[in-house]
Amino acid sequence: MKINVEKTSDAERKLNIEIPWDRYQEEVDRQLKLIGRRATVKGFRKGKAPMSMIRRIYSKDAGHDAVTALAGDVVKDTLAEHELKPFGNPYLTDVRTEEDKAVTLEAIVELEPVFEVADYAALKLEKPRPAVREEEIDGFISSMRERHGETVKVEDGRGLKEDDIASIDFAGTRSGEPVKNLDIKDYIVRIGKSELVPGFEEQIVGMKPGGTREFDLTFPEDFANEELAGELIHFTVSLKEIRELKLPEVDDEFARTLGKFENLEELKETIRKDIIEHKKADSEKELRANLVRRLVADNVFDVPSSLVDQELRRLIQEYGQGMVRAGLPNEKVQEMILANENHFKALAAEQIRLLYIISEIAEKEGMKAGEEEVTEVVRQSAVRMGKNMDELMEEYAGNGTLNEIGFNLVREKVFDKILETAKITEVEPVEEGKEEKKLKEKKK
Repeated sequence: MKINVEKTSDAERKLNIEIPWDRYQEEVDRQLKLIGRRATVKGFRKGKAPMSMIRRIYSKDAGHDAVTALAGDVVKDTLAEHELKPFGNPYLTDVRTEEDKAVTLEAIVELEPVFEVADYAALKLEKPRPAVREEEIDGFISSMRERHGETVKVEDGRGLKEDDIASIDFAGTRSGEPVKNLDIKDYIVRIGKSELVPGFEEQIVGMKPGGTREFDLTFPEDFANEELAGELIHFTVSLKEIRELKLPEVDDEFARTLGKFENLEELKETIRKDIIEHKKADSEKELRANLVRRLVADNVFDVPSSLVDQELRRLIQEYGQGMVRAGLPNEKVQEMILANENHFKALAAEQIRLLYIISEIAEKEGMKAGEEEVTEVVRQSAVRMGKNMDELMEEYAGNGTLNEIGFNLVREKVFDKILETAKITEVEPVEEGKEEKKLKEKKK
């Protein structure tokens, strides 16, 4: 046989194979005998049909099986000769068979990555400093005041304004016809909180109780209700009542009404501690995220494209389902997936590379997930889900979840090991909204 090996990437080889006609025919005859032993042909007992009949019926199948078997042997021997480890089965393409001529074909073979994991001792990593700003505490207290506020009817004859609570009746028509589910009575809306379709609240500001106002609004193209998305609707709104929220003073008395606090200072201190605990947890998450980014950046190598494709499908499915649950129409979800396609592809490749990096470090460090550890995770899941432990174990074994649990346990051990020696620096946290601005400035 003639074999030419072409390196298409570090994780893939293309083998151009020529099989002599005689050798191919020998293998076809062998495959026909195998088929004949298990074939059931009308008029004959199983495996007893004459070879001439088997050849006439199954020659095409035998030819296919012969190419697969011969190519499989060639690929196996060739990869062993070149000390390459295959990932999965070869993909055979461009197969050409012509009487009395060598059979030619291409075999695309994915390879397990071969790489030396970069030094992960004493990595320099950053994590946000878990600090509390006074405005964050004020924000919490403001939310508490809102929850403990009292609504009072406005009776001085003034018009509706920001922060007021309005009781309204409204109805919508499209081209003069009533719109289904757009005839609402006694609807309560807090002005300025964007609870209704964009522009609605602005249109009713200034109204007085007993008044009626009419206006047109076009619903956003990405409105969750697809029947209304992009539609021009004529609204008629009647204002029945205005109420305003009277907030309690922020003082020791307010703190005591919350139950367990002696004074305002004690309330603020408790809030401060709660925020710190949340920020510590967030800081540790960010530290691990930075570690992942560092490992992926330090270890760049090709991975099997079939694995990346599989991960890409999973990421897109997860993203799409999340957007649908959030109320976005399918058309908009598809549009967003296409817009982020390159991001998903890069992320999928990184996820697969991380899987190999973690596995390599775990092997070097002799880390494994013990059976008892895996069982404990399943036991906890069974308790949370209210399921039978043995049945859940069987289900997880069948759908691959046990392997996933094992890998997650090993991953955490690897992360803990690296963080033991890492040189970690606390940095000032980037305030919400400023990270995006920072990235835009970098691009300029």
